[in-house]
Formats: sequence, C-alpha cells, structure tokens
Amino acid sequence: MTLKSAIFESDPAAAAVLAETEEWQKIMAQDFERELDVYLDIKSPHAYLAVRPSLEVARDYKVRVNFLPYTLSYVALGVTTSKDADNKRRPANPAADRKARMYYAAARQYAALQGLPFRSPYRLLDSDMAHKAFLFAKHQALEVPFLMQVYVQGWGSGWRDYEIESLNRLHATLVEIGAHTDGFEAFMASNGAGEVELESCMAKAEAAGVVGVPHYVFHDTVSGRELGLFGREHLALIREKFTVDGLARTPSVRPEFSHAWHGPHAKPA
Repeated sequence: MTLKSAIFESDPAAAAVLAETEEWQKIMAQDFERELDVYLDIKSPHAYLAVRPSLEVARDYKVRVNFLPYTLSYVALGVTTSKDADNKRRPANPAADRKARMYYAAARQYAALQGLPFRSPYRLLDSDMAHKAFLFAKHQALEVPFLMQVYVQGWGSGWRDYEIESLNRLHATLVEIGAHTDGFEAFMASNGAGEVELESCMAKAEAAGVVGVPHYVFHDTVSGRELGLFGREHLALIREKFTVDGLARTPSVRPEFSHAWHGPHAKPA
C-alpha cells in the first residue's frame, strides 16, 4: 500500500482534501491576465488555511495564483524567546504563552470549517528545507500538489507523522506527486540553487512589506502600484478589486468571500 493510499483509508478528512488536487491543478492551468503573489510558510497554520481559499481566486478570476515561500521567525512572532536544539517553545511570559496558544486555537476552529485535518504541533519546526523542496516542485508546476500533501499530512498529525526537516521525507513526497527528482539533492544542498532561490523569495517578500503569512501582493490599478496585504481576511477586498478590473471569468462571479469559508464543496453551482 502506498502512503497516499494509507492516508485515504485512515483519514477521510485528509482524503477528501487531497482528492481536490486534480481540480486545483486544472484551475492553475487556466489562462490569466494578472498575477497574485501569495507568500506562505509551511509551518504556519494560518498559511495552511489560506491555500484553498486563495485558489478560489484563480477559479473565479483571470488571475494566476503564484505561491511563494517565506520563512517566518518564531522569535520575531513572539511564539518563543529562542529556538534551541530541543525545539521546545519558550514564551517570554504568561501573556505571550496565551497569545501563542490562541494562535493555534483559532486555526483549529477555522480548519474545522474547511474540513481540514488539524492538530497543534508538539514542537517548533524548521521549514527552510521544505520551502526549498516546494520550489523544486514549483519548477515542475507541482507546487499545489506538494503543498497539499505536506500540509495535510503535517498539520493533520501535528507534525508527529511527517518529518518536515527530513530530506528523505520531502523526496518521498515529490515522488508521491509524480515529480521528477533528478538533481534534487544538488538543488537542496547548502549554497545550492534552492537556497539561492529561497533567499531571493525572502528578499522580494520583505521588499513588498511582508509582516506575516499569508501575505498577498498584486498590482492595484487604482493606486498604480503593487499592494501588499497580510491575512486571509483580505481575500474579499482582493476579489473586489479584481471584479472592478473586469477580471471575473463569468458574470455570476461575486467578490464577496467569507472568512468562514467552508471549502469548495460548499460553493453554489
């Protein structure tokens, strides 16, 4: 039995989400007139929540969703005062601890609305290696299958059943989604092409004013400049702007979009 088959049999919620991948791939292949950059960190639960709602933009508008990696700092976010070898969270004080717990508690509630499997992580994570593997998949137009596999398996178990820092595990995921893996180890090596590309993505994100993920960047025709917005709650505003610009794929598309989105299965016909 393959790992994917095991997931489908043991976790119906994960199976339902992963079964959407083929449709999302078709949506990503549609024609487009504009791009929407979406910066994600695989270790962020709120980025996990943003993948499918962001893809709804590509479904409804002549817009290409361009997922890009950005590695957040737990220390800068206030989740911990330091990231040590034991990967334990060390909040600065009780208030910081409550804030960190609420960060995951809120994600859990929204994940339930989307039908996403979710469990809080048992330790701090390092997503740099996964982000480089994501870029490797992106070169083969497989970034969405890669994201969905890693996110569902990782967050579904609270990262207990998926080693995000394991080169072998990331390689196995690439094989699962049908990627060609020639040159993978060289791409992932220290100072290799993956590291250079990830650093470029980070620099581009910071130039766009990133303060967290998901971070959206697109050309705003009203101001005539690139606009950066932090948070999934801005999807309705982004859709409104694309509607005004005449980018809707059909006359029935509406810009309204609930932060309490329930998933594509709840979308009216």
